[in-house]
Amino acid sequence: MTDEKKKPSVIFTKYSPYTVTDLEHLENSAGKKFDLRPVITLCRCGESRNKPFCDNSHFEEGIHGEKKPEREAYRWKDYRGEKITVHFNRGVCSHDGSCVRLLPSVFNVNRRPWINPDAATVDELVSVIHKCPSGALAYTVDGVLHKRFYSGGPFIKTMPKGPIAVFGDIELKDDQGTKPETGDHYVLCGCGSSKNAPFCSGDHLRKR
Repeated sequence: MTDEKKKPSVIFTKYSPYTVTDLEHLENSAGKKFDLRPVITLCRCGESRNKPFCDNSHFEEGIHGEKKPEREAYRWKDYRGEKITVHFNRGVCSHDGSCVRLLPSVFNVNRRPWINPDAATVDELVSVIHKCPSGALAYTVDGVLHKRFYSGGPFIKTMPKGPIAVFGDIELKDDQGTKPETGDHYVLCGCGSSKNAPFCSGDHLRKR
């Protein structure tokens, strides 16, 4: 009988870095893959000199993992089109910006409403929503809601300035019972500035 692969996990407390177990694939934004051990620790404070790995720099200032009162409200808003309804939750958004870059005809922050589902085909729109790493975008087609749609194997991708994008069946375990909006893709804060810890709230974009 062959041994089954262990399910990867991200384990942490409100004040600790991310301990990742049984992960086989970690890469940075340039596609560089890192050699991994069964247990690794990823930087959460943004100060490590060995990113993406923790070097205990957080010992100096500590890690502050509380959600801030001024964070964006957790609320879904629906944008209804003729054949597809797009759902957006700003409280989950990591401000990755891929939706705006890849399909500006639909996603335009200078327009109200900023999402126009009828400005592209359903296939085009679905393709772009599938690239949203945070779970802030979902959609309904033919009465079926789609929030979990990542179909690949588990892996983690570290992004410039700190965000840690998690894909696949990677369980999140902390001391507060935190659950991501979707279980198959979410973005953790890696800069220490998020208002929505442990998830990224886009505040790395304002951090120098």
